[in-house]
This record gives sequence, structure tokens and C-alpha cells, in this order.
Amino acid sequence: MTTKNLTEISELMNSELLAYKKCCNYVGSTSDTELKQKLGCYANKHKARFEALFNYLNSEE
Repeated sequence: MTTKNLTEISELMNSELLAYKKCCNYVGSTSDTELKQKLGCYANKHKARFEALFNYLNSEE
């Protein structure tokens, strides 16, 4: 894997982690049940993408 590829994956992971954290923060700051549910779903999707990238990097060792 090239340095460029690693940099791109790292940037994607950082973006997914940030999006996950933002969704979790918004879940805690809203009282709207429907919005909490949707944000929780989005958070889970961002977390899953982060974990998929992480697992991909571990499989490339």
C-alpha cells in the first residue's frame, strides 16, 4: 500500500470519526425522539464505516 493510499484512508477515518462524534453529541443535545433516532442511526453508520476502514488496514499488514 502506498503512502498516498494510507493518507487517504487516514483522512476518511478521521472524517468518519468526526461525523460519528458530532451525531452522538447532537443525540445528547436534542429532546426530539424522532431526531434522536435518526441521528443514532447515522452515528451507527459512521461508526461501521470507520470500523470497516480500520479492519481493512489491519488485514493489509
